[in-house]
Amino acid sequence: MKKTVIGNEVYYTLAWSPAYPYDRFDAMRKMPELGGVIALMYQTQSRTDYLIFYSCHRDGCRVGFKKFMDPYATKYPEIIKELDLTRLYFKFTIIDEGSVKDVQDIMYWLIRTHAPRYNDPLFKDSQRFENIYINEIERSKDDVVEKIHGHRNF
Repeated sequence: MKKTVIGNEVYYTLAWSPAYPYDRFDAMRKMPELGGVIALMYQTQSRTDYLIFYSCHRDGCRVGFKKFMDPYATKYPEIIKELDLTRLYFKFTIIDEGSVKDVQDIMYWLIRTHAPRYNDPLFKDSQRFENIYINEIERSKDDVVEKIHGHRNF
């Protein structure tokens, strides 16, 4: 994620992973342990129907996705029961350096823009900015996602 503030406006750039067909074991291999947002959707050649955007800011994407999709541990069993896993796709974007309020603003914009079936359309932004703008880009399948913790002298 990249964030730029100009006056009362904020500009984010989100780098989404490619959309992957859902497989519970494959998803755990693809998901990073970094914090972010996961999108679940049904996808065809010509259309993407967003089902939910799920924030994993504290747990990281891998743990958050596992908790969300586990029918015995999820807080959302009614959503899990309704999902057609044979048609389900997922993608994720890393938000590892943003504040909780940044995640709130990003979720607000995603929900307002894409109107996913299971998110609350009345979700509120942080009220810090007059306007929120997001540029969504897709990473290639060969990109590596990692976080570098400081510099080392060798």
